[in-house]
Amino acid sequence: MRTYRPRAICYHDVYQHAGWHLKRFTISFDGSAVHWDDFAAGVGRALAALPTPAQAPGRPGVGFVIGHHGRTADFVVLGWWDNENELPLRVFVRPPGEHWRAAGPSESVCVWDLEVIWAERQAYVDTMLAEGTAEAYLARHGGWAEDEVMM
Repeated sequence: MRTYRPRAICYHDVYQHAGWHLKRFTISFDGSAVHWDDFAAGVGRALAALPTPAQAPGRPGVGFVIGHHGRTADFVVLGWWDNENELPLRVFVRPPGEHWRAAGPSESVCVWDLEVIWAERQAYVDTMLAEGTAEAYLARHGGWAEDEVMM
């Protein structure tokens, strides 16, 4: 096992797709810049997993996507709020030299993804479950540095 080291986490913006509003974050194991173009195919696969319509009873049409440049592979993590207080997750993986694919049975989010997921849980509890406003939820991004990189 390797010793835990913090990774660079960056908040980018709110991306809109088919009525969804998704906060975008990147994580980099080595501190290098993460370019959304490198994650486009994985994000496309993830977005295809979103239910329609975006807004329905108990589904406010909000969530987040993480582009994670990991040590052994790149990952796309998509989470959206549904059934009032549930967080469905989808994970896609691209090992070096391979194409994007759905995570296998023993692949999932990691401790660095969980840092973003925890902040998103807190934001959802403090806003949507307290005030009921998607705008307040979307305005919170865990205090990470903002980047204007567009998808």
